[in-house]
Amino acid sequence: MVLDLHIAGAGLETDEPLIPGDRLTVAFATPTRWDPLVVSAIVAWAHPLRAKQEVDVLGRPKQAARSGLVFDYESPESTYAMYEMLEAINFE
Repeated sequence: MVLDLHIAGAGLETDEPLIPGDRLTVAFATPTRWDPLVVSAIVAWAHPLRAKQEVDVLGRPKQAARSGLVFDYESPESTYAMYEMLEAINFE
């Protein structure tokens, strides 16, 4: 789940911890493009799994890990596409 999104990167909550320095690809469905916006990213930081306030269907505490990504745009066009998406969703 995306917790925070901005032009430079994103904060995520995941079921499994990510590893700092790993590269990954993130795809966003946007209101401004027909195809998803696909962006390369580097894991800048990561926290281990922690219990959440929620419980699963069996009454066990859910767990989640948090991580921060830094986007690695391949072109000025992909940077602008992210800007357009953030503008369209009224990101502040």
